[in-house]
Amino acid sequence: MATAFDRRRIPAPEVSIPPIYEPLDEEPEAGPSKRVDRGNEEARPIFLKTGLISQANGSGYIESGGVKIACSVYGPRPKAPPYTPQGTLNLEIKFAPFASDPRRAPLRDTEPIHLSQLLTQSLIPAIQLEQFPKSSIDIYLLILESDSTSNVISSGLTVASSAIADAGIPMNGLSTGSIVISNKNGQILVDPEENEEKDQSGKLLIGVLPALGKLTNLYMEGELEIDQAIQMIEQAITASRDTHTVLAQSLLEGAQERGLSGEDD
Repeated sequence: MATAFDRRRIPAPEVSIPPIYEPLDEEPEAGPSKRVDRGNEEARPIFLKTGLISQANGSGYIESGGVKIACSVYGPRPKAPPYTPQGTLNLEIKFAPFASDPRRAPLRDTEPIHLSQLLTQSLIPAIQLEQFPKSSIDIYLLILESDSTSNVISSGLTVASSAIADAGIPMNGLSTGSIVISNKNGQILVDPEENEEKDQSGKLLIGVLPALGKLTNLYMEGELEIDQAIQMIEQAITASRDTHTVLAQSLLEGAQERGLSGEDD
């Protein structure tokens, strides 16, 4: 009896052999930070797109380094009692099972609550919640790929701000995240990669409203001198301005695309 053959599927090869690369004769020279693709004060490129989730009031998607996050915003919508004189912000973070190594258990596995708390504290100053009494705004972040927790928080703050603005919710300003570390060689690195964070002596994570020149949140780990901490904050704010430019441009492009689609309809 012949075995059934599914013509709709492409059969995989019976044998697979991994490629073999020739070793480099000489390792590329780099400074103590071992960065060869960008300077110590430069952040990695960001891809940001809004309006991808049609069922949500607002949405955003971001890719930055080894982080990929999809964010959706629902509301403002009526909330259950007890009522409050201003709106409430509900934020939930979930990791896809394939988002990290080792894989996470599906559905039941969620990240510790402190991630949601840090993002909520950074977002509240950016939103005009006083305009929405007896209402709630629900934000959901799905982490599709992650490297370090700090990079997830930094990118999550930026994409959440884009999704809130895409939903048309009044804001005091666009909030962006920025992370800076000081390594054991005394160098200050902006937007560190996961392997660079392992060599840190101090870390600074901030939420910024670049247009207003204000901080919405500041989280620090390790031991830092006052002058060094001030220098790290200044570099983080400078990097956040570049992120703010990308964020504003993505919102503008999203609005133009909706306008063009509306004209076609």
